[in-house]
Amino acid sequence: MRHDTRYEHLDSLDNYELEHSSQDIRGRPLVSQTGEKYGIISDLLVGKNKDRVEAVRLEDGRCCAAGPLEIHDDAVVYGDASMAHAKEGGDAVSKEVIPVVEERVAIGKRTADHGKSIGVRSRVVSDTVSEDVALRDETVSVDTREVDRRVSGREAEKLLDGKTVTMTEHDEELVVAKDAVVTDEVVLKKTGKDRVEHVEETVRHTEVDVDKNANDSRGRDRR
Repeated sequence: MRHDTRYEHLDSLDNYELEHSSQDIRGRPLVSQTGEKYGIISDLLVGKNKDRVEAVRLEDGRCCAAGPLEIHDDAVVYGDASMAHAKEGGDAVSKEVIPVVEERVAIGKRTADHGKSIGVRSRVVSDTVSEDVALRDETVSVDTREVDRRVSGREAEKLLDGKTVTMTEHDEELVVAKDAVVTDEVVLKKTGKDRVEHVEETVRHTEVDVDKNANDSRGRDRR
């Protein structure tokens, strides 16, 4: 079926009545001679004089002349007469276009997070270090001992002048100093390796069968 633009401007039958209710074909399917369904008739279109139905409109908006249609109880047939009438319309009748469709697969790759991660952190741990260290303490003692020795007069003068002797005690004290030394290093790194994964997907496409002679099966051409 071809859409006939000559009838697009006509008014719908909504505000008019048919002489016979049996002529109301709204809601019936429009089919070809071989039974192919074109759609459901949704409107009857009346002419300028409002005295007769000139065309029908399908639910998808396509229109065709009503006169050549073959009306049956369960369907309306768009037959040879309708096709001949459509050809008379020339450019006013649009062509039916059947697209040939095929699916194409686009295969790529992306980085995905699989939830596995490794974290490394450092913490401070205290240890006790002990060692025995020998320290030296000095002690000054004063002792008196008996001496019976004669001295000369000059020596006596020196000794009688008085003498002061000072001696200092020294003790060793423990000194602890700390410094930081790097003993080990923990290195966190990532390595990658390539792998090949097989991908298989089903794609669909349409094929068009052209019937050069609808009544002769030998005239069928597949594209």
